[in-house]
Amino acid sequence: MDDSGFQRFERPRKRGRPLTYEEKWLVQHVFETFAKKKKAGGIIRIEEEDPYSLTSKYTGVARSVVATISKSVRQTGSVPVSTSPGHRQQPTAIPLSTEGQIREFIFEQHRQGTICHAKHVNALLKDTCGLDVHERTMQRHLRRMGFCWSRTKNRPRSLREKAEVRQQRHNYLYEIRKNRQLPVNERYEVVYLDERFLHHHHSGPYSWFSEHDFVERMSGKGRRWCFIHAMQADALIEGAFLAFEAKKSRGDYHGQFDWEIFQHWFKEQLLPHVPPHSLIVLDRCPFHLVCRDAIVPSQMKKAELQEWLTHRGIRWEEQWLRARLMEEVDQYRDKKPMVEVFAEEKGHKLLFLPVHHPELNPIELIWANVKNYCGTVFSNSTRFKEQRQHLEESFKKDITPEYCTKVYEHVQKIEERYWNTDLMIDDEIEIEDDEFN
Repeated sequence: MDDSGFQRFERPRKRGRPLTYEEKWLVQHVFETFAKKKKAGGIIRIEEEDPYSLTSKYTGVARSVVATISKSVRQTGSVPVSTSPGHRQQPTAIPLSTEGQIREFIFEQHRQGTICHAKHVNALLKDTCGLDVHERTMQRHLRRMGFCWSRTKNRPRSLREKAEVRQQRHNYLYEIRKNRQLPVNERYEVVYLDERFLHHHHSGPYSWFSEHDFVERMSGKGRRWCFIHAMQADALIEGAFLAFEAKKSRGDYHGQFDWEIFQHWFKEQLLPHVPPHSLIVLDRCPFHLVCRDAIVPSQMKKAELQEWLTHRGIRWEEQWLRARLMEEVDQYRDKKPMVEVFAEEKGHKLLFLPVHHPELNPIELIWANVKNYCGTVFSNSTRFKEQRQHLEESFKKDITPEYCTKVYEHVQKIEERYWNTDLMIDDEIEIEDDEFN
């Protein structure tokens, strides 16, 4: 026992260990409970009537961690993905290009009334892509995609997509379909953009061999080019291509881009070249979402919060605690992404893709095409600058208007399948809830 008379117990989770995916959702559930009670006027009366502080107190998690989890759920519909401790950079063995195939496979299983396990998805990837993934790795990847392991009424446990992920996808599809149904003179021209990288030693993995024959490749992947481009329905956007050498040859390529690089490209290379009245589609990576008031209230001191409110003419009281000041700052700060402001100034609109849906961006197929060409023509004598030349050659030679039209139609078919599937699943869930109640 300690001095206060309470018996000490060993903590089940060591201090400093990152929260698991399930623990983060538990913290979010506690936060939402306190937030709802406060909104209804029934929160417990203590000195700090603040859902963030109450959640921190009752879960033992730092208040800043609670704020980070809550912000991620509001913006992306999911808790933040845990990063590996230390300096290890170990990307998942499952490429992003397979996520659309995985999602469609799970939906098809459910439409047929068949349960779906991680081992079923493993078998799919092994048959179609030759990937041999550990079952636990697949389970973690499915959770990151927004699927959860839950029990349905009178059915075995299976994979079901989270409601907030499905709603985010449905909101995106609704906006795309609404624009497509407008009269031609009112319709926005849809423009997709994305970033990618290309290693110096990127080469094709297969070749024809005779007995005792082999291809000797250089060790390592070498330096890499980071590049960004945009496309419309029938062509790449002329003048929108940007490529530069990455500072690091490992880790997520998004870490090589930053807000300054993207902002300059967006304003100087993209907006002057897109068609008038464009709907620009992009994903939700952090440097796309930088807002005018790019501040983090939880990282500001009390005096800084007071100064921020005073500078904007917002009334506050001296006896307010720091938690109340943080709520006021978060309520009044401008959260609109700057790229959306830039686009609207030129008469364009912005639309963000749902999380973990690269298959809804047709430019992903263009990346696969040009990188395949670069891998085909690569040899051990290919210099680093020549690899960039190969990249530009493929853009000019392979990405024709016919090819762009083809990938656009391919993505529209995926959009239509998702739209119908979401409506069907929503009806089924409502029927199950009625039966349960």
